[in-house]
Amino acid sequence: MRLADAVRRQLKGMNPVERENAVRELREVLYGDAYETIITRDDDLACPRCGSVAIVKKGHNPDGSQRWQCRDCKRTFSNTRDTLIGRSKLPVSKWMMYVECFVDCLALRTCASRCEVSLRTAWLMRRRLLKCLERYLPKFVAGAGVSVQLDETYLRESFKGNHRKGKFVLPRPARHRGGSLHKRGLSREQICVMTGVTDSNTAFAVLSGRGVISKRRAIESLAGRINHGAHVMADEAAAYPGAMETLGVVFEQVDAKSHRINRINTLHSNLDGFLAGFKGISTKHLQSYLTWFLWRRSFRDDRNDSIIRQVDAQPCPGVTRDWNGIMPPYMEYWGMAA
Repeated sequence: MRLADAVRRQLKGMNPVERENAVRELREVLYGDAYETIITRDDDLACPRCGSVAIVKKGHNPDGSQRWQCRDCKRTFSNTRDTLIGRSKLPVSKWMMYVECFVDCLALRTCASRCEVSLRTAWLMRRRLLKCLERYLPKFVAGAGVSVQLDETYLRESFKGNHRKGKFVLPRPARHRGGSLHKRGLSREQICVMTGVTDSNTAFAVLSGRGVISKRRAIESLAGRINHGAHVMADEAAAYPGAMETLGVVFEQVDAKSHRINRINTLHSNLDGFLAGFKGISTKHLQSYLTWFLWRRSFRDDRNDSIIRQVDAQPCPGVTRDWNGIMPPYMEYWGMAA
C-alpha cells in the first residue's frame, strides 16, 4: 500500500475516544445555540441591517417565534442570535447529524445523502462550520524559550468548482486531476504553505504566496507567531537566515532529512493525507481546510481544551452571498486582480 494511502487511513481513523470528543464538542455548541438563541428583552432589539431601533412586530415564524420589521429600511428579521443555528432554517437534528459527517471528513455527496439535504446545502453547512473554526481557532504564538520547527510545503494551485454561473474565467486551460503542471519544479504555479510546530505539539499552517518561499514572505507569515527569543529549527531554505535575524529569534539550520525536524515532517505527512481525501481543494478555500486539519489534530493529541466551544457566544460570520464570486488569492500572477 502506498505511503499516502496509509497516512490517509491513519489520519481519518480516529479512535473511538477521539471521535467521540470531537462530536461532543461540536454538538454542545449546536445544542446551546439552538436553545439559547432567543433574546429575552425586546428593548435590546435593533435592525441587523441599519441598526435602527424603530421596529414593530411583523407576524411569526413557522416555529411560532416572533418576527420584526424595521420602519426605516423595511427589513424583517427574527429576535435570534446571529449564530449557526440562529441563521439556519434547518432543524437542529440535521445539524447534529451533519456534525458526525463533518468530523469523519465525509464527501459532500455522502453528507447530503445521510442528512437528506441538497448538495448545495451540505456545502453551505460545511462552509459555515469552517468559517467559525477559522475565526476562533486559538492564535499560535511562540515566545522566548519555546522551541519551534518550521518548514514549508507546496500545493498545486486549484480552480476546482462550478464556474458556469459566476463571472470568474479560468486564466489557463482546465487541467484534469493528476495532470502535470506547465512548469517543472517549485514554480509559481504552486502555492506555498508555511507550517510550524512546537515541542508541545501546537501548530499553525498559513498560505504564504506563490513559489519558493522568500525572506519577505517568511517574515510576513511568521510575524506575530514567532516572537523574539524563540528557538527555531528549519531546513536549508535560503530565506530563513535573514528572516530569523529580522525576527530576533535563536535560529538553527539543519539538514532537511535530519531527525531533529521529524515533528514538522510528520505534520506534513498528516496534512498530505488529510487533503488527499477530498480529491482536490480549491485554492480560494484552502486556508479554511488547513484550519479544519488543525482542529481535528487537536483531538488526536488528546487535548481536552475546546476550540469550537468559543463559537457558541459569538456571531456566525458570513452568509451565502458572501461566498459567491470569491476570487482565488495571488491572481496577479495571471494578470487578474485577487
